[in-house]
Amino acid sequence: MPVVTVDWWKGNDRQKRADLVGELTTTVARIAGCPREAVTVLVRDVEQDHWGRGGVLADTPAAEPAAPVPVPEDAEPVLARRP
Repeated sequence: MPVVTVDWWKGNDRQKRADLVGELTTTVARIAGCPREAVTVLVRDVEQDHWGRGGVLADTPAAEPAAPVPVPEDAEPVLARRP
């Protein structure tokens, strides 16, 4: 019996949670080859001040974005390397 846990920021309404549970249940049941009734989805709302990313809490204002790394003019596109 598959169990899926989703941690996301607090503030999503009941309809969004219901949509998420429905979509995840359908997808997991299809891939796992089990009935929808066998899939459990846990949705946990997390306050932004309880969520860290990159060493800072999510409710911390973002710093200025880093400057993009320049790409050499003769750089070959990654997709061009596929056979």
